[in-house]
Amino acid sequence: MNLAKLFSTIDTHVCGEPFRIVTQSPIQLDQADIKKNHDLLQQSFHEEKSFILNEPRGHRGMSGCIVTPSKLANYGLLFFNHDGAIFKYGGLVASLTALLETGNLNKNESGFYSIETINGIYELKTNYFKGEVSEVYIESNGAQFIEKRADYDVAMIDDSRIYLIFSLPSSVPSISVDHVTPITKWGRLTTERLAKENVQFDGVIITEKVESTPNKIRSVTFEKDGSITRSANTDTTVAILTTLRHSSIDLNQLTNESIFGSSITAHYLPNTDNRFSVELKGFITGIHEFVFDEVDPLKNGFILK
Repeated sequence: MNLAKLFSTIDTHVCGEPFRIVTQSPIQLDQADIKKNHDLLQQSFHEEKSFILNEPRGHRGMSGCIVTPSKLANYGLLFFNHDGAIFKYGGLVASLTALLETGNLNKNESGFYSIETINGIYELKTNYFKGEVSEVYIESNGAQFIEKRADYDVAMIDDSRIYLIFSLPSSVPSISVDHVTPITKWGRLTTERLAKENVQFDGVIITEKVESTPNKIRSVTFEKDGSITRSANTDTTVAILTTLRHSSIDLNQLTNESIFGSSITAHYLPNTDNRFSVELKGFITGIHEFVFDEVDPLKNGFILK
């Protein structure tokens, strides 16, 4: 057993999305700036990244986050996922919560912290009391309504991530756990059809209006392979609100409720280039150490589906 290949992580989740914050690993990022370190991380360390993300040490929805020094912010943050390097706002909240609550980042009396990413620098505001981060305020970059197609709308987040937004299909009575079977079937068939049609997307969303509550909606998001994202997140909520604002400019906030009843609220920021704010809470779910064993018959792990 090679103890030089020791991995230490802080496992977290934000809005149901899991993040593995890597605090020690053989992944050495020693380039001059975050862009070069990002490129190095994506082009190399395939075995190490697979080890961190896969079962029995991770799973298909896991995102890895590596904290780096930064000359411009409190720290830098790099992402790696099964699909490459998908930036997630939840990862900013997860990393800040994990670092503060484990004492790996000194508390700032102002409550403001900056994180440098490949997408720029983000300023986050925390409520921190008795060693716990109870809430994190974060502002998104720009979002835009792209177009209306025959049966769905298209919205883009951060000029990079595309979401297709459908109204509740006739095959699904409502968005609730009672109808998870038709919801799952619709998501699988729809993502398969879109893939065959070579439609580009990062997520497919179905929405259901909540009667007599114009600022609230229920939704389910499907990933590219048809799997359900467990909870509403920043991207999907902002995408839905951006689409709704295209037809109703007076709609300045939206609460997006998941199939399990959890929710996230996004607020439109006036006098901005279609930016939004959210308040999120991160949770530490475990602190782990793993050792890479060359003789392990499943040394790269596996993905449960």
